[in-house]
Parts: sequence; C-alpha cells; structure tokens
Amino acid sequence: MRCATIAAMLGTRCTVLPSFAVVAATGRDARTFLQGQLTNDILGLERHPGMLAASCNRQGRVLATMRLAAQGEDVLLVLQRALAHTLVAQLSNFVLRADVRFEDRGRQLQVVGLIDAEPDARWSQAAATAAGLAMLVASPRRILLAGSPASLDAALGAVPRTDAADWDRTCIADGEPWIVPATAALWLPQMLNLDLVGGVSFSKGCYVGQEIVARAQHLGQLKRRTLRYAGLPDAQLAPAQALFSGEALAAQVVASTRDETATHCLAVVELRHCSDLLGTKPGGSEFVPADLPYAIPAPATA
Repeated sequence: MRCATIAAMLGTRCTVLPSFAVVAATGRDARTFLQGQLTNDILGLERHPGMLAASCNRQGRVLATMRLAAQGEDVLLVLQRALAHTLVAQLSNFVLRADVRFEDRGRQLQVVGLIDAEPDARWSQAAATAAGLAMLVASPRRILLAGSPASLDAALGAVPRTDAADWDRTCIADGEPWIVPATAALWLPQMLNLDLVGGVSFSKGCYVGQEIVARAQHLGQLKRRTLRYAGLPDAQLAPAQALFSGEALAAQVVASTRDETATHCLAVVELRHCSDLLGTKPGGSEFVPADLPYAIPAPATA
C-alpha cells in the first residue's frame, strides 16, 4: 500500500504538534516494567494502539498523561514535550535490575494530529507501519502519527493543514485531558475522567499510586470531576488557574484554547458546582457548562 494513500484513509486535516514529544522504552523488560508504572494494562497494548495512560506519584496524583504505541518490542510514549525529561527521570528511578531503557526521541520524531479521522485498525495500522510511522488512535475522530519529518511529509503531503489550536479544541470537546508542568501532581486519575475515557485499568494489579487510585474508585466518594466549559473569545486562561462560582473557589483549569467564537476549556470542578456559571474572579460568570461526549457519574451519597 502506497504511503500517500494514508492521507486519504485517515483524516481530513492535520497539524504538526510541536508541544508533543516521543519517549521510547526499549529492552526485553520494557512492557512488564511499564505495567508496574502506568495506570493502564500495557500488556494489552497490541489490541489497543494509542492506549491512554497516566503516570502517578505515590499519592496517586497524575504526573503525566500519554498515548502509547507498540513498535516491535519497544513502546512509544507520546506526551507533552515539557514533561518528557521529567518522566524519563522519574521512570528511571524505578528501573533497578530491569532490562529497560528510556530515550527522549523528540529530536528525531515528530508528532502530527489528524482530525476528523476514520481509524480502521484492519488496514490503517499496516499502512502506517509500512510508511515508517506509529499510529495512535486517540478517539473516533482523532489520530496521532509519530515518525520522522520525511516519513510524515511523504504520507500526508496532500492533507489540508490546520493549526495546533484546532487539535486542542477537539481534545477539549472529547473531554481528553493532557497534563502539563503546571498541572502535574494536582489530581487523581478519576478527577481527570481517565477512568471514563479508557485510561485506567482496575484489574491489572499494582502500579505506583494504585492503592490510592483504587480506594477512591471503590469508595465512590469523588467530589471533583473534569467538565467542559465555554466562554467569551477574549477570555484568558492558564493551566491550573482558579475559577469561581460566586465567591467560592470551584474549579481549576486543565486546558484551554480560543477561536473566533469562544474560549473553550476543561476544568476540574467540585461537583456541587457542576451546573454553575464560573468566573475567573469571585462573582464572575464568564463560563457556562458545555456537553461532554460521555456521562459523568453522580457522586455516591452517604
């Protein structure tokens, strides 16, 4: 299959994502090592290319979110570039005698996002591999491709280009959180809805922070979840910024982007304020709740 046909099969528009990097885990113990470090079932990666996962600290707080792809016996981790060095250092602390090595390939590999894509693993994975690319299915309409700039240009030459903000908008619309340095170690996976979007396995066994994550799940007493909001297009938001309901601190921003019509954001919100208008200052009301493509479970009552 000619790599030029990948463009026609996979998506309607694409964008280079310079804020993303690729970390490679290599060595015969790479998958079993990651199985004990990340929130998802890495041993099932072949069945779920593009698997969403998180790395947590011992307190169960998310340090990084990532998408994973198998490349032979190696595992590629796609995450925010600003977190790549920190993640490599953190994982390396746990290696001990395991045969696993971590390499930041951000200089060799580029990450491209395809929007309004139509993934079909029966043929598109094979086409991507033949073109020298790793394909990570992020959602029914989003795909990440990682590869050398030359391979990506050859595969996607005719695809209409868009900007990274377009990708950010679709991530927010899909309710998919990406952790950046300002938001690292703030929230449990469930507060980011990772349990609702396939980013956590509760049957795989132990990993760093697992006991606290599992306890929060089984007690069913989560008081914060990630919700989507829309506000005026001139609103200025930053990761971890506080949002208010009336005079009360109600939420923190996970991610945001703007277009000509609105400012779009995801925020971790106290569920008692889930229907409220939110503002960037006490008494403000610039942001209104917007729909997510999945349901938020109601908190358990005592």
